[in-house]
Amino acid sequence: MAKTKISQFDAIAANNTDINSINIDEGMLPSNVNNAIRELMSQIKDFQAGTEGDDLTVGGNLTVTGLGTFNSTDSIKLPVGTTGQRSGSPLQGMLRYNTSLSRFEGYDGTTWASVGGGATGAGGDEVFVENALTVNNSYTLSTNRNAMSVGPITIGSGVTVTIPSGQRWVIL
Repeated sequence: MAKTKISQFDAIAANNTDINSINIDEGMLPSNVNNAIRELMSQIKDFQAGTEGDDLTVGGNLTVTGLGTFNSTDSIKLPVGTTGQRSGSPLQGMLRYNTSLSRFEGYDGTTWASVGGGATGAGGDEVFVENALTVNNSYTLSTNRNAMSVGPITIGSGVTVTIPSGQRWVIL
């Protein structure tokens, strides 16, 4: 098979005998060396640009130096696991989804804490949930969800809070 993408190459060097049908096996024509290098450089550039349709799979750690940018409107898959499956040597800035706690969590350099809602106290105790005193942006409760806040609460000028029928917003 003509190897037209980087993903088609084999981890065993002896199995890589061509690059896009250019013979690179023992006894090849000397001119094939230049042609094969040029073809491989073209495939590497296509891979970098994402134009050849190859997915990138990294079997170990992936380190990005500089700004990592995702040019997509899709999503990114985070690591998922139980509390017991957390890294034994966590590093500041790690992010994952904890299936034991059903929440996203991040490591701040000292402890794992909830990300994107809720609050954690000392030692991971979930005791305090803080809320602002002013609603500055219009908001609609999620379907089949209730909410609570501690007041007094001020709703900013031109801002609306929508509570769908059958749902409740309780202000203590």
